[in-house]
Amino acid sequence: MTTPDKSPGSTDELRQSVLHGAVTIGFALAALIVAWASDDGLRTTLIVAAPIIMLIGALAALWRTYRCWRSGGRWQIWQGASWFMLAMFIVFLFGTGPALLT
Repeated sequence: MTTPDKSPGSTDELRQSVLHGAVTIGFALAALIVAWASDDGLRTTLIVAAPIIMLIGALAALWRTYRCWRSGGRWQIWQGASWFMLAMFIVFLFGTGPALLT
């Protein structure tokens, strides 16, 4: 039985993936907050942009997953981050949908 890898790179990957997720969610929430304080055209644009920001963040995490997998790194961390952000994309998408219909 082998012991888990406790190399500095594994904690660095975790830190980077959490930071990536936090920044992505922060930008999407900031877009929604500015949209609520804005008027017609800008409001609609930012409401549409918030889920797109989440989708771009999730796709970037998937790309990072692929790069880590190809290099033999800890790709599972990035895969977990990308699944979380894809779920948040769905939440943002369905959360902003009713605002677009009004």
